[in-house]
Amino acid sequence: MKCHRLFLLFFFALIYTSIQATELTLFKALTVEPNVTKDGVKGMTIIYTFNLTPIEDINPKDTVLKNASFVFKTTFSENDKPIKSAKGYNSVSNETGNVVIERYLSLTETEATKNNQTIRQFVPYAALQLDSGKHTIDVTTIFSGKDGNDIAYKTTLKKPQVQILKPKVKIFTMDIDYIEVNDFNRSGQAWDYAFFKTDAPDVGVNILIGGTSVYKAHVNDTHMFAVGPNSKNNVFAISENDKVKVLIQDIDVMFNDDIANWDFYTSDKKTNTVYTYNKSKGNIKSCNLTFKITD
Repeated sequence: MKCHRLFLLFFFALIYTSIQATELTLFKALTVEPNVTKDGVKGMTIIYTFNLTPIEDINPKDTVLKNASFVFKTTFSENDKPIKSAKGYNSVSNETGNVVIERYLSLTETEATKNNQTIRQFVPYAALQLDSGKHTIDVTTIFSGKDGNDIAYKTTLKKPQVQILKPKVKIFTMDIDYIEVNDFNRSGQAWDYAFFKTDAPDVGVNILIGGTSVYKAHVNDTHMFAVGPNSKNNVFAISENDKVKVLIQDIDVMFNDDIANWDFYTSDKKTNTVYTYNKSKGNIKSCNLTFKITD
């Protein structure tokens, strides 16, 4: 009987600890800065303010935050209806086609700190399937996850009636015929070192609009990125005069090595005109890309 009572006390203590932990206020504030321009792209900046220290205060173990996993998941709505993602923005779209921005905390971001931490997340207006002009939208973020003791947390914050000015929308189309990387990097070193494969890089190409990917692919163990139809007719929305970035990297398990970084400015480009990019410089031995802008 005594053992039974001890077990019940231990069981209820665990429940009490879980209730205490899940009621902690970790997600402190949600801020939205509308109508800003970042890296040549029009959009809004979402600021998440959080602090995970209360978890460690209750459970002072090294692993309680080291083994934690948390994510900010942000959605957008207008007149209580979810905003759909625009053409080409599958990377920020859920299974029903609504815009969902997910931002996972890194290992360093889950460390306990005395002061609140902030994360800034830029969202290009081009990703939102809205007509040009003024809109009043609601921004909602769910912060959720588990600590190293498998205790779950969830907080929802909402920023209502955010006033945005959606620019005129253009359609950008890019064809990548090929991108050939030099045998050695600028330091004269081989890209990869391995016993059982070549020293050639794993060339990855990522097309970005304000940090949001609209196309991504890579090839393994070759200096030549050429994937045929899979890199042709990449069509996505941009706001008028947005900058399109093409990031080329050697894809590695831990850290990707930058090969080239190209900026395609659209403010000086004519609509319905095909442009060619074939410059050989830096780490690029040869390449051929074409692109055009349409209404």
